[in-house]
Amino acid sequence: MEAGGASASGHAARIGDVDLAALLAVHVEELADDVLERFAAGAGPDGAPDAATLRNLRLGARAAVERFLARLRGDALPDEGVALFVAHGRAQQAAGRTLTELLSFYRLGGLAMWERSTALLPQDASLPAAETFAFGRAVLELVDELSVAAAAGFSAQEAEARRRDRALRERLVSLLLSNPPVGDDVLRSAAAAAGWTLPNDVRVAVAALPADPLAVPAGPGPDRVLTATVPDGRLALVVADDAEAERWLARAMTALGLEAPLAIGPAVQAPHAARSVARAVALLDHVRAGTLRPSDDPDGIVRADDHELALLLGAAPDLAREVAARRLAPLDTLDAAARERLTATLAAWLADPGRPQAMADRLGLHVQTVRYRLRALRELFGPALEDPDARFELALALRVGAGDQPSRSSTAS
Repeated sequence: MEAGGASASGHAARIGDVDLAALLAVHVEELADDVLERFAAGAGPDGAPDAATLRNLRLGARAAVERFLARLRGDALPDEGVALFVAHGRAQQAAGRTLTELLSFYRLGGLAMWERSTALLPQDASLPAAETFAFGRAVLELVDELSVAAAAGFSAQEAEARRRDRALRERLVSLLLSNPPVGDDVLRSAAAAAGWTLPNDVRVAVAALPADPLAVPAGPGPDRVLTATVPDGRLALVVADDAEAERWLARAMTALGLEAPLAIGPAVQAPHAARSVARAVALLDHVRAGTLRPSDDPDGIVRADDHELALLLGAAPDLAREVAARRLAPLDTLDAAARERLTATLAAWLADPGRPQAMADRLGLHVQTVRYRLRALRELFGPALEDPDARFELALALRVGAGDQPSRSSTAS
């Protein structure tokens, strides 16, 4: 211990003629009690900690006093001496309480320690200012040291909790997207472990991950949206099917930095989420390939519910093209101009069968012109124009032909 009443570390070991370490050593329990009382008084009735937390705080208060006395004596302070306070921070996070509360306890504890220590000094003791300030600095340095240790423990526990939660959520979404589906009891157990309320119905959306992940400040996304990586650099988003589903999916898309469009599959029962993701993937494939031209959506969203027929045809494209070629073969006997005129007329007939005037309004033509074209169509297609099943095949064929044969997609005036 150096001259002037300060220890080798620069802290006041004496104030005047009083040996602080010796004086305070016999009052360790009182000092610890004062720390707890000060904290309890500041916490209020709503913020009062539970019994287990109080026990941890009591242990921490006593250990803090002992560490403070070691400082005053100039004893070596090994790093492992703060292990209790690292554990303190971990326990605080595991109990669901805040780091702010714990650091407040340390600050109030330091204040209580200062006040109690000075109150124990003999009334007639001389109090040199320099040594008094050095003593106060020692208290502040202790509070800072313990706060750093507790914050490290709290952060480590929080990171572990996040990793554990992420693993549980990943297991849940993996089970949801399983094909064949897993049992309902397995899903409910996994959802409970992940802290996710399993709905009766879900929707699955799919979007592309950013080409350059570092260019997009991706966040974790909303808690109610589960995520899973699917093939071809895409991310699947699973959400409960309710009135807010699309809003949450759009939020997740933005938070995760996904590229538009966001393809949303149909609502399905939770165990059959694989069906929804398959439809969403197929829809996104169509959009990316340009074989499906959805109506523009300001949010960059396309919905499988709006394109069920395109998805149906896309499920067997070769067969769809064969049906289209066979059904529309009579039009191939015409020159390009006639083929375009009669293709447009056929589409109008299928939309308004047996209603020449409605067809004329749709095409912007005189009704007599429409009747003339209808006679030409009947010569080409015969009774198929009146047969419901044949008309259905023709409608499908026109839809397929519009994607594969641009000449048939034009409307003639």
